[in-house]
Amino acid sequence: MSWSLSRMARYVFQSKYLQQLKENDELCYNVFEKSSFLMFSRDRPLLTVKMAPESAMVWTPFSETIDYCKDLKKTSVLLTIDESTEDTPIFACRIDDPNQGEMIGKKFDGNFTDMRSAIFTLPEEQSNLVSRAFTLLNWNQKMNFCPSCASPLKRNASGTVRMCTKPCDPRKVNNYPPTFPVAITRVTDQSDEKTLLVRQPQYPRGMYTCISGFMEPGETLEDSVRREIAEEAGIVVENVKYFQSQSWPLPQNSLMLGCTAVAMPDSEKLSIDENELEGAKWFSKAEVKAGLVRIQENPFLLIKNSSGDFIPPPKGALAHQLLQNWVSNYYTFNRWYDLHWSKL
Repeated sequence: MSWSLSRMARYVFQSKYLQQLKENDELCYNVFEKSSFLMFSRDRPLLTVKMAPESAMVWTPFSETIDYCKDLKKTSVLLTIDESTEDTPIFACRIDDPNQGEMIGKKFDGNFTDMRSAIFTLPEEQSNLVSRAFTLLNWNQKMNFCPSCASPLKRNASGTVRMCTKPCDPRKVNNYPPTFPVAITRVTDQSDEKTLLVRQPQYPRGMYTCISGFMEPGETLEDSVRREIAEEAGIVVENVKYFQSQSWPLPQNSLMLGCTAVAMPDSEKLSIDENELEGAKWFSKAEVKAGLVRIQENPFLLIKNSSGDFIPPPKGALAHQLLQNWVSNYYTFNRWYDLHWSKL
């Protein structure tokens, strides 16, 4: 990533300004009328109607948003600072009447979209932003009482902290949204020519993905990876390495920690946990390449896959990036796709 000096200076300024808005209620309340808003209805964000190749979030001004969210200043949550401006904050809010959703969508040329679809069709930065909005709105709705003394909690202006009104314990005055770490791992065999993928009953027909599981208290990331794979697939892995991370709001505020690992010699025979998995298989690189092409050519296979052919998770999922990286052979997937898809 190449950044100019002016862009770096703007990023630092906006980061510091965002922190000030979180910490200074008066400052935060004073910027509402010049801010932009992302509206939600029944946990669905307002996105542009077009769905290809990518969606985009619909931002609305204060003057129009308040028509559909009367307590805008008391219920909105602060997300970020608009990168295209110097100091325009962006908030998320819920509309008062979900029955107005269709009318609002038509007015702003958008559609209140299922969160899973939103994550898979938005560009990465917007996907992370809509995940943050979903998490903060739900957390503020549910977090009403102090977990230590059950006294009512009050929120700050930005909706990023909830404070005990008693307070019962000076060390526990502030409550913040929790994050739940999940390890998701691409497991390969010793030859690096096969990868282990699994499926659960609720997955779309033909879809397999990488093994994942919540980390337990006191575990390192490496310990979590080894334990989860042993539990679910009955194999032992080594050479655990970190790949990249992804925010994932469903069903709760998770941080997906992407990893890679290698099955130990003589540990490739599977013994799956049938309470967790419907199936598990070793896939060759050719099979994974074909699946990546298949889902790129027709994303709607996630909805209807009549043939039942193997498909990986869609582009917005970290598992997709793990698999794409594996088959790319150090070229970008798009270049590989242009050069080789017709040869499969």
